[in-house]
Amino acid sequence: MDMTITGTKWVYRNKLDENGVVTRNKARLVAQGYNQQEGIDYDETYVPVARLESIRILLAYACALDFKLYQMDVKSEFLNGFINEEVYEAQPPGFIDFAKPNYVYRLKKALYGLKQAPKAWYDRLKAFLIKHDYSMKQTALAISTTEAKYVSARKACQPALWMKQALVDYGVRLDDIPIMRDNKGAIDLSKNPVQHS
Repeated sequence: MDMTITGTKWVYRNKLDENGVVTRNKARLVAQGYNQQEGIDYDETYVPVARLESIRILLAYACALDFKLYQMDVKSEFLNGFINEEVYEAQPPGFIDFAKPNYVYRLKKALYGLKQAPKAWYDRLKAFLIKHDYSMKQTALAISTTEAKYVSARKACQPALWMKQALVDYGVRLDDIPIMRDNKGAIDLSKNPVQHS
């Protein structure tokens, strides 16, 4: 079998109160995922992450409409994702079965440290949201046919156009946003060879 047996280690952490006194000791079993090889031990690790601009726009919109905001966190989210690949872990330190020292564990769920742990959690969350009638935004693809001399101006407009689309996605109705640029600045940009690399 062409699989990497991933090791594990215990990570210890002290929980402190407001005075800096230790109130609790925590231990977490972490996979040594740095031993995993792409294509053998895992296929995909990509997980979409919210853009900072999206968060800022959403917060500004909520403040403007005086919405009440709530924060949510999922404790131990990585431990709730099911993994599709076969992942084998060595027996954790302190829990080695001396009657079967060569045995390994086949994981059904992700552990902290595995390369595929974030994607496993994202896939499970996505399936839950879709099952409960939340929809996913489809990524729109566009092909630009703009001449090279206009690429700089287009790049300068992208953040504003992206922001407009983000506001529309959040349900804000907008008229067209005028984007103004003086001719001298546009000419200077198009003449600058650095802008055409």
